[in-house]
Amino acid sequence: MDKIFKIVLVGAPGCGKTSLRNYFLCRNFTWQCAPTTNPDFVSTSVVLGTRDVAMQIWDTGGDPIVTSSLAHDADGIVLVFDSTQSRRALDAQLSKLSVPIVLVRAKSDQPPCDAWTVDNVVCLEACARTGNGVDHVFHKIAELCLDQWHAETQSMVKRASRHGDPIPYHRFEFDEAPNHKQCTHRLRATMRRLFCLA
Repeated sequence: MDKIFKIVLVGAPGCGKTSLRNYFLCRNFTWQCAPTTNPDFVSTSVVLGTRDVAMQIWDTGGDPIVTSSLAHDADGIVLVFDSTQSRRALDAQLSKLSVPIVLVRAKSDQPPCDAWTVDNVVCLEACARTGNGVDHVFHKIAELCLDQWHAETQSMVKRASRHGDPIPYHRFEFDEAPNHKQCTHRLRATMRRLFCLA
């Protein structure tokens, strides 16, 4: 599969986005993690079953304008927050997103200050200091993006002719026809449909 999924880490400054990505890629954690000033991405892949799913994982500094410009064409969003953020702030961020989302409570070794689970959104906990749950976050967003991509691909089984009529793709099989006359009729009907596209 040649598809590379663009994954954008979204969240307030200092919530742990960079630490999560660093642990997932390099298996390390530092208390002196410098704030992200310029967005960047790292290419990697995860194995889901028999598939090798390629991703670009973008890290943002939390600036709303920069984040919005990166997220508008993203295939998936990892929305990160920590115990200092309120539920109202989470709801405001979620309302602006329309792609597969994984909501992650980072720094899960600290107690949450508010109820944070959201209906119809995958909600996970992760801690870059201990590594708990970090891999699951990125495997889950890759799985959601892959499912979304398959669904969009399946929805393209119909195309429009120049007259605007939907024409379903049909794979013509001779063994579908019980006799020569029916086979010829189907072949002619298929050819007429193809000529409509000219």
